[in-house]
Amino acid sequence: MITPNVPTLRDVASAAGVAVSTVSYALNGKGRVDAATRARVQEVADRLGYRANRSAQNLRTGRTATLGLMLPAPDQLSSAEYLNFDWYGRVATAATQAAFHGDHSLLLLPSMKDPNGLRRIEMDGVLIVDPMTHDPRVDVLKKIGIPAVAVGPGNPDQFEWSISPDLVATTETLLNHLTEQGATDILILNPGMGSAWTRATNTAYLEWCRTHGVTPRAADEPTPFEGVDTVEKMVATAYALTHEALTSENPPDAILSVILGCAPAAARAALDLGLSIPGNVLIAQDIDEPALLTADPPITAVDFFPEEQATLAVSALLALIDGDVPAVQSHTRSELRVRASTARSLTP
Repeated sequence: MITPNVPTLRDVASAAGVAVSTVSYALNGKGRVDAATRARVQEVADRLGYRANRSAQNLRTGRTATLGLMLPAPDQLSSAEYLNFDWYGRVATAATQAAFHGDHSLLLLPSMKDPNGLRRIEMDGVLIVDPMTHDPRVDVLKKIGIPAVAVGPGNPDQFEWSISPDLVATTETLLNHLTEQGATDILILNPGMGSAWTRATNTAYLEWCRTHGVTPRAADEPTPFEGVDTVEKMVATAYALTHEALTSENPPDAILSVILGCAPAAARAALDLGLSIPGNVLIAQDIDEPALLTADPPITAVDFFPEEQATLAVSALLALIDGDVPAVQSHTRSELRVRASTARSLTP
């Protein structure tokens, strides 16, 4: 039996011209190793194809039977904050169940300021939920040979596979619904994050405005919410922006939130100003969540069936890990849920 020529720590140390202990410290982010040495060791390790202890840990299969799941990058909110949203909790639960059915465990990964921390985690593949337009975590995963699947739109230059709804079509459906209900001036509440999802939605809104000859109330590059690092601050900012817009010289007659948890805040701002919903202003959100059902009034949104997205993403990831091509999948299912916030016929 021929033993595979797997690069070792000693090989990396020899090629980099440093001690084995220095390589270990540099790759594990420990010890006193200067930045230049750490970078040189990392470059050599990548060039040689060194992958920590994965092969040594399971010499016969080289597999860990573990998948990773990463929530949005720590642009503003932490992973712990994202789990306050029902959407991400449902994705994580469904992905765990699908992994179990495939005889794999699923590891929910924390936010990482330095994506190189992924090198220290033993796993066969990763799901990245709502990735950034260019996600540095994917670059690291590619270097160490771990496949990644996006749950939501993913940059095709980075991801081998993405499982996503048709955000152009769903955004157009929402905007058409608002105009059918009488809206002529629609404000988009966009947090300005670098996620591919919010960017795709904002781009679809701008294109819809161009096609319909409407002046958009959003920039090509939305300004990020300042100082927002908790859900509470995000909701407060959405309330303040809505209040400011509705008291301006040119108030919108409809507001579409592309931020989870923020449509109810917009509704509260309108009601606090003595406006009626949907009489004076229509309120909608792109992603549905339980809070929209209990809002006053219940708020229109799109159901994107997160469990189905997560299950399909796990199936695609397991196929990639096995060296197969995942089953071709069109855009995932979505349905508009019209509620009293945009439909005057539903208002008591």
